[in-house]
Amino acid sequence: MRLTVLLLAAASLTACGHGDAGPTAASTTAAAISAVPETVVLMSTVPDTAVLDPAAPTPAATPAPTTAAPTATSLPEVEIPAGVLVAVPTQNREDPAKNQFQVQIHNGTRERYDVAGVQFRWAGYETPMTERDSIIVGGQIIDFPVPFPGATCAGDGGAADMPAVDAAVVVLLLDDASEVEVPVVDQWHLARRLYLEDCERQMIGSQVAIEWVGLHEEQFEGRPVTAGELRLTRRDGTGEITILSVSNTVPYEFVAVGIGVGEPVAVLAEDADSVSVPIRFEESRCDPHALAEVKQPTKFISQVDLGDGTLRPYIIYPERSEWVPMQLTAADACVILGEVEFVGEG
Repeated sequence: MRLTVLLLAAASLTACGHGDAGPTAASTTAAAISAVPETVVLMSTVPDTAVLDPAAPTPAATPAPTTAAPTATSLPEVEIPAGVLVAVPTQNREDPAKNQFQVQIHNGTRERYDVAGVQFRWAGYETPMTERDSIIVGGQIIDFPVPFPGATCAGDGGAADMPAVDAAVVVLLLDDASEVEVPVVDQWHLARRLYLEDCERQMIGSQVAIEWVGLHEEQFEGRPVTAGELRLTRRDGTGEITILSVSNTVPYEFVAVGIGVGEPVAVLAEDADSVSVPIRFEESRCDPHALAEVKQPTKFISQVDLGDGTLRPYIIYPERSEWVPMQLTAADACVILGEVEFVGEG
């Protein structure tokens, strides 16, 4: 028994792109181009500059001696110059889960560009050349999705050692195989934020592996839930490593089985190599918006202390193959609880 709304939502996971015609780059350059499945070309959009999913419930406050450094969103907005061709990094709400961002081209000139590929090029990170088949005319603003390749971290990966964003460019590969370098204006400080967040993520990952393991459906109080374990495995980290909390998401409530309110979710003792904690993902909300959530339904944000007294956010995504089973399980639970009327077959 499945909800029609969930079946439609699940289907959209594999059919979320629209806009461009099929890519047709020049044959002499096609071998050097790496295609991204989503070939969305959109007119100007309002970027999501928040670090956390604004729809996700805020986790309960946990006392902490120190918090991580302020995010890039506290920096002043950068003006976009008029009358020129520039590129602005942006990110829509669904982009983080797809591990991508948008290169927003602002054509303030009267020139036309027949685009066969797009590449973001910077010492902080460089995307592959991503195939496109688009035309940019004067006065137009178009978003091109490109994969986020992960940061090339300099020094300790912090802001002090970060390469200058002013040196970043977006390369437009044209149909005639020529290239145009477009200066980057980091209006929303997104390029900076992606770099700093990924460098911190890499640093945390070098200290400890944090993952969901053994996810499966089981019965709890007469309804199905997704259950499994949260596992911490020591890498280079020394000392005690703690997960103080894990956030809920729109469709799911995170439950650490046997852990009391206000207690740490998981503690990797100084003399231990790994620790596993049983967990459940229960249905959080049964309204249509929650049940149809397919953009970032599994963005569980943990707060990690590596033993230095500093809390750092770390996103723990289940494997993408688990997303649809988790959603369908939550939908079935909502039906069994009588909070949603069954309207479909399956």
